[in-house]
Amino acid sequence: MGKYRNILLVSGGQRNVGKTTFICQVIPSVKESGVTAVKITPHFHEVTPGLQPIAESESWCLFKETNTSQEKDTSLYLQAGAKNSFFLQTKKEYIHEAFLELYKYLPNEIPVIIESAGLVDLIKPGLFVVILPDGKCLKKEIENKLMVADLIVISDGKKFYPEPARVVFENGWTLKTRL
Repeated sequence: MGKYRNILLVSGGQRNVGKTTFICQVIPSVKESGVTAVKITPHFHEVTPGLQPIAESESWCLFKETNTSQEKDTSLYLQAGAKNSFFLQTKKEYIHEAFLELYKYLPNEIPVIIESAGLVDLIKPGLFVVILPDGKCLKKEIENKLMVADLIVISDGKKFYPEPARVVFENGWTLKTRL
């Protein structure tokens, strides 16, 4: 398992917990560095306008997002100030192979933010954030992620505690102790 200091990995306790909103609130604080944002999903969706295929196999597809006017996560990353945005669709059992291909397109020294539920089993990011729903029961499978999380955030989908401003990039991702 490699260590990737420049990768902020964001996962969640369920759908619609605010992962993308959290990321879009972090991006402006690092956009001067040329931040790259990535969405990884185990679900295959119809390709929408603006997604340019850059690599694929029978088990995964990697796209670069170019459309800044949609409400898709990858488009929202660009709207928030990301320099580059990628979308990776992969079957769960091929996430390692797909990540190795994605990694060829990621910068080494500048901030990268990845939204993914499964990647934490393969890499050690600079910072791993898990976003949990406020006041709701969680799926049992999130328990292992909580054990390795650097930060657990409680969210109603729009507001976060602690705030995204706690997450900073200083030669790698870290947490501010005070705002």
